[in-house]
Amino acid sequence: MWLQYLVQTISPTPHFVAFSQAVLFRGADITLVWQPLLAMLAIGEVYFAVALTRFRKVIFGS
Repeated sequence: MWLQYLVQTISPTPHFVAFSQAVLFRGADITLVWQPLLAMLAIGEVYFAVALTRFRKVIFGS
């Protein structure tokens, strides 16, 4: 149960599905879909920071 919640929170896929279904099927505007967009942005920033840190370690060493 807690693992399912964790994966649904840190994975961008459920947020993207909620966003795309709202826009494609219901014609939602930005006032209705700002939360999934914000979640995807935050997750993307965290993943990018982790990848950049790992990349710098590999290229420039410790």
